[in-house]
Amino acid sequence: MTTRGKTGTEKPFSNGGSPRTLSRRGFVTMVAAGSAALLARPGLAAESATSRRKGASAPTAKPLPPATPPSEAQKEFDRQRAGTLTTLKMLREHVLPPGGDLPVVFRPQRSRKRGR
Repeated sequence: MTTRGKTGTEKPFSNGGSPRTLSRRGFVTMVAAGSAALLARPGLAAESATSRRKGASAPTAKPLPPATPPSEAQKEFDRQRAGTLTTLKMLREHVLPPGGDLPVVFRPQRSRKRGR
């Protein structure tokens, strides 16, 4: 990918061009081209289609190493997440009685006249 400098000449990002000079349209074009290239890789679609048709089993994967114990930060995150989910569940299941007074009443105020 290249960018246009102030003089209008194109220079690649690797040679000092700033990625911030890439326009939004250029960025979207680059992402679309990359996505199309991934989808159009020869053999990828054909390989998955033939393996599904033939009923071939997936290659055996290496066993995963034993899981490391979660860190203190991860434990705290999980604890807070569980508390938040419990609170959300309680709020969503709470049934409000029909009708009733509104807790806030909106009354428009008159605008103040500016003094000089």
